Amino acid sequence: MKIIEEFIIEQKADIIYAKRTLQSHFCEEKFRDKSFFLLAFMELATNLVKYTEGGKVLLLESGGHYMLGVVDYGGGIESVARSLQRGYTTAENSLGLGLYQLSSNNLYDFEIFSTQKKNFHGTVILLKPKELQERIICFSKPYTNKESNGDFYAKKGKFLLFGDAAGHNKKSYKTAKLIEKRFYSSKLSCIMIDDFFKQIHQELHEKEMHSAVFVIVEAVKNHISLCGVDLSVWIKTQNHLALKTLKNGIIGEAFSSVEKLHYDLKEGDFCIITTDGMQNQKMEYFKNEEMSGYSAYFMALVMWHFATSQFDDSSVVVIKN
Repeated sequence: MKIIEEFIIEQKADIIYAKRTLQSHFCEEKFRDKSFFLLAFMELATNLVKYTEGGKVLLLESGGHYMLGVVDYGGGIESVARSLQRGYTTAENSLGLGLYQLSSNNLYDFEIFSTQKKNFHGTVILLKPKELQERIICFSKPYTNKESNGDFYAKKGKFLLFGDAAGHNKKSYKTAKLIEKRFYSSKLSCIMIDDFFKQIHQELHEKEMHSAVFVIVEAVKNHISLCGVDLSVWIKTQNHLALKTLKNGIIGEAFSSVEKLHYDLKEGDFCIITTDGMQNQKMEYFKNEEMSGYSAYFMALVMWHFATSQFDDSSVVVIKN
């Protein structure tokens, strides 16, 4: 899942500009229903101006389809269930059809999370085509630009690679690409995974590339095996969030062996892996939140919005049962 356009919405003039830019993408066949998509954008962007001090609207792409994400740090919605009812509104001169209409469409799933807690408040909304049902999603945003992004993600069969090369420059990006290349060209096995890490460690050192931390994940049905160093792994169940930090080690700098974790995900459970651009103290906000009904796409967007750092590449991988 990647960001195609990011619109900051603080006043009505911002909506007009964003609408024009959004419509410039309408020649592409990535919309299930362009007229409904535009209606959804106008409704959600207008709500940012009406009810918050501003937020962002994101045009997202995954699997050849566009999605619409909306995020803010406003006061939150008192009752999400009531806000989706036909006729419900807190605004004057409103019919209360906005969110109800968006959540009742046959082509799109409408997902919403909102909180009013003192240090954890705001709303996240995702509008995605119903056919998008991937259970493994990566969401990443570079600190500066794509060519300086040290965070990386790749998938090959039942294996996925996720990690972070040190720094925010072209060398960081080249280091990430080198690791991705070795991932695609190597035969992988969790039993012999230490050899793969040692080879990458030696190559980064010899070529004077940047150091990196990363994990290899083997996902087979609801069982996942994680092999790596120095990344945070979270297991989210219905009303609990448990953190397991992989052992210290820096590939290309100081490394001896990997740590191996194994989990069986029950129905509704999530495994969430984060780079250091996602702040652990903010991830703790989700300890007692019930999140089992959401998609992996939405979980990635929610975690990224509430836990991301403003001063680093920020990436999260979500694996759902």
